[in-house]
Amino acid sequence: MFYEKIEDVIPEKNIICVSPHYDDFLFFLGGYVIEMKLKGLLDTKRFTNINTMSRTNYQERDIAGNKDRSLKRVQYATGIRFIEDLECLDELLGAHNYFYRAMGEEESQVRGKTFNEGEGEMEMAFGSYDTMDDADWGILYRMEACVKELMQNKDTAVILPLSMKGHIDHFVVREGGVRAMLSAKPKASFYFAEDRPYAGLMTKKESRVNDDFIEEHELKPRAYTGYPSEIIKLAYKHYPSQVDAVYDKGVLARNRQLKKIYDTKGDVERIYKWR
Repeated sequence: MFYEKIEDVIPEKNIICVSPHYDDFLFFLGGYVIEMKLKGLLDTKRFTNINTMSRTNYQERDIAGNKDRSLKRVQYATGIRFIEDLECLDELLGAHNYFYRAMGEEESQVRGKTFNEGEGEMEMAFGSYDTMDDADWGILYRMEACVKELMQNKDTAVILPLSMKGHIDHFVVREGGVRAMLSAKPKASFYFAEDRPYAGLMTKKESRVNDDFIEEHELKPRAYTGYPSEIIKLAYKHYPSQVDAVYDKGVLARNRQLKKIYDTKGDVERIYKWR
């Protein structure tokens, strides 16, 4: 279903985005926020971003450095990416107009994961229950506990990643959230955001895996006006340590796919609601 009124997409006042990484709020909800701002509705919401894997050693175009797991390297990379994230959220939401929570978990490469080689254009460590180690399970359990607390709040939307293409960090966040969601009747509502740019880079096999998850949990799509070009511009402006040309490719490809699905000339984004 395509929503003409952006205010109907997420009716809850409090929006809590559970982001695996520093740039994920932009790619999960950036278009939604831009449309709300253009309609003069942004002040009707209260936003919180939860940055899960906030200890990182990753810097784009630094192959040697990304293998360095030392505290000095983590301090260097984390400091840069933290400020990048705040600057982007300031532009999207307004300075001092949102809450920010860092869970302090280690990103996959800090935990010793290696990037997939020869399996797509994004640097990522693939994740599934079969590949999870004790450190991954620890994060999952802490995420489950976090979401159990969040879901006790009424008039609240909890946004989780769909984990398209199965990045281990996105997978762990999603599964911890899902376990909480299914453990009891939540007072909050649950939504699942499309992981861009991964969404536009999925193979047919990966797309089927994503569709199976959506069907299994009876998630309902909610499409709305998107702003892919603006999101790409914000990504390059605020996350120079993170983005490269493959981000353009994934974001724009997903937009083309959704425009075809919804038979519209305008740009499209999509989120899914549970129940």
